[in-house]
Amino acid sequence: MTGRLLIDAGNTRLKWRLDAEDGPRVAGCLVHRDRPLAEALAELPDALARPSAIWCGSVAGSHFDAALDAALRARWSLSPTFVQATAAAGGIVSAYAEPARMGVDRWLAMIGARARTRRACCVIDAGTAVTVDALAADGRHLGGTILPGLQLMRTALYGNTRRIPAGPVPATPSGLGRDTAACVAAGVRHAVVGGITGSVQSAGAGAGEGLHCLLTGGDGAFLAPLLPFAVELVPDLVLDGLARLAGSAGA
Repeated sequence: MTGRLLIDAGNTRLKWRLDAEDGPRVAGCLVHRDRPLAEALAELPDALARPSAIWCGSVAGSHFDAALDAALRARWSLSPTFVQATAAAGGIVSAYAEPARMGVDRWLAMIGARARTRRACCVIDAGTAVTVDALAADGRHLGGTILPGLQLMRTALYGNTRRIPAGPVPATPSGLGRDTAACVAAGVRHAVVGGITGSVQSAGAGAGEGLHCLLTGGDGAFLAPLLPFAVELVPDLVLDGLARLAGSAGA
């Protein structure tokens, strides 16, 4: 099976999808953080034939990108096309004075959202960091917010306090904890949900209308039922945006 291989390289996970030319899409996710990249990439299925092209959006840093490029060239003699945020693409116009300084995952998620809806919308990406970006109905990026994700908040507490132990995160059905670990879990959850909610309210005020909210990222499914407003859960929104850019380049 061959086709275009799309890669969304985050700080913790690497999501991939093969948009096959002669069959259904094949997709997967692997964790690359805190282990050798070669070990992580060994989880790619052996059945994947040499892709016709590789497109990658990465926020994992230049050293990771160089290692990924070397590993993919070793496997398929093919270098990926690394994309970055630009002033305009895929029907989106950036609000940044220096567009390339925006994380490419945010940019691709907005392009993916634009491909799904022409309404004013809010794009929420819940990964290592949580980002919220607002788009007007005409595709103008109105701005956004960035806050620490669930695990990042927990790690900050564990690493900077002496009496908060690290460990598994228990469920807190009432929203309040009755031991330290459960209190941390509840506090982190409330902080992230509250941060997202406030960001979406600000985005709606800026757009001057109700927003269609799209939610993606590794913690998206966990957060969706906790948010006090309706969201459309789109796990592969970044890859959808990458596919749109790659398709436009191919055309």
